[in-house]
Amino acid sequence: MLNNQAYSFRYQGFTLIELIVVIILISILSVSVFSRFSGTSGFAEYTYQARLVSALRNMQTRAMHDNRSDYCFQINLITSTATTNAAFGPPILDYITEAPGTADATCSNNIDFSNPDYLTTSATEMSDEGVGLSTEPNFNFINFDSLGRPVDSDDKLTCNAKCRITLTGESSVSVCIESQGYIHACE
Repeated sequence: MLNNQAYSFRYQGFTLIELIVVIILISILSVSVFSRFSGTSGFAEYTYQARLVSALRNMQTRAMHDNRSDYCFQINLITSTATTNAAFGPPILDYITEAPGTADATCSNNIDFSNPDYLTTSATEMSDEGVGLSTEPNFNFINFDSLGRPVDSDDKLTCNAKCRITLTGESSVSVCIESQGYIHACE
């Protein structure tokens, strides 16, 4: 009969298979972590795309809930290349006050940079990241009517087929506004 003590031994360390699996898992983890810490190149455009979609949808929702015809519900756009200042945002957010001049201020072509970050960019924020903004067809603002459709200052539809706002930097991404008001990220 065989002695069980002769065949029993203690495991010390990893087996070769366990060692290879651990090395593979660590290398996969390090590659994914490195890409997160390698900088913002290529990611900034997607961040601004999400912020622009959010700002446009916010203003569109305000337009659909407020039926005052003398107020404008618009997001102004400063188009540029990546080296000059590009920006977007509403002219004013004071839709509650009925003070004289408030309705006219909502139709201004300026951007109130004191608005919250989810609605606007600062004056140099996009250019600091190397991101430019362009529109197709050429327009400086998107205004919404009470049905949520994009219109110009004369309440005529501005996006007959589709309006495209392109953010360009390390990569290029776009926001599309359909003629009936659907706002989405597009390529």
